[in-house]
Amino acid sequence: MSEVIGYQNDLVKFNNDLFFKYLLSRDTAESKMLRKYIVKLVTNIDCKKMIVKNPEINQNTVLAKNIILDICAVDETGRVIDIEMQMAGSSNSESARFQFYGARLLVEQLDAGEKYNMLRPVYQIIFINDDDDCLIRDYAYRDSEGKMEKGNLNYRYFIKMKHIEKILKEKEVKELNDLERLCYLFIKNEYTDIIKEKEEDIIGMVIKMYDKFRNNEPMWSIANQLALARIRTESFKDEYHSKGLEEGIEIGIKQGIEKGKKVIFEMTKELIEGRYHQECSEWVEGLSEKQLRLINKYIFEEDEFEVFKQRIDNSN
Repeated sequence: MSEVIGYQNDLVKFNNDLFFKYLLSRDTAESKMLRKYIVKLVTNIDCKKMIVKNPEINQNTVLAKNIILDICAVDETGRVIDIEMQMAGSSNSESARFQFYGARLLVEQLDAGEKYNMLRPVYQIIFINDDDDCLIRDYAYRDSEGKMEKGNLNYRYFIKMKHIEKILKEKEVKELNDLERLCYLFIKNEYTDIIKEKEEDIIGMVIKMYDKFRNNEPMWSIANQLALARIRTESFKDEYHSKGLEEGIEIGIKQGIEKGKKVIFEMTKELIEGRYHQECSEWVEGLSEKQLRLINKYIFEEDEFEVFKQRIDNSN
């Protein structure tokens, strides 16, 4: 039991981006089996062999903002399968990124002059910190009657992990299937009730890989930094909403620049200084209404003040 408590108290949860990358990109028996098993559970494709195209984990770039720690593999037929963990939840920006990334995985298959019939389908599997009325939500190109387009090449599967809470209201933990148990582990970060005493249990393999990951000191250190960065961002978001800063800035804008400028500038200044610890009064007072509105969006997308400032400056 003490070992379980240790897992729960770790900053690095089972849903940590870097651990997820490590979990499914290694050349170990557990990693290979988990890759194939997850693809089978989600898409019903039975891959005989999968080669990971991006197994490297560059410790110098992992902490960079917006880096995608996905696992991109090709199976024995040439199908491209991309798997990622997305704990930030869904947003319009993320939705656009998923679609763009799927298209890019198609484009990257061909060199100049090669024929389009050489393209192989792309399957994206995204474990997302979101809820729905089902665990798996899949998308492909279909017509208004739901008939799939001939030769469709893009398939996208969202595993709505928070849906596990609704499932648990309908069945006992011991009745969960393997994909549901995996979501239980990623959301609740606890496994004592879901692990099974068999050699190739999916949860047992994840635990075994987690132990290897925790014993890799450089990886573990970076994973902790990623976890701390997420905690800081979430903490700031909570404070931001509790103080009503978003609503206050919007009210100031609606009152008009002259009438509401004191509200706008003070709240925007408090917001930016709270996030980046940078004095910004003069810069804020020179922003347009359009730029002030974009602050609410960009401030959670950029960790560095200069990058955030440049995006706002370039938006006018």
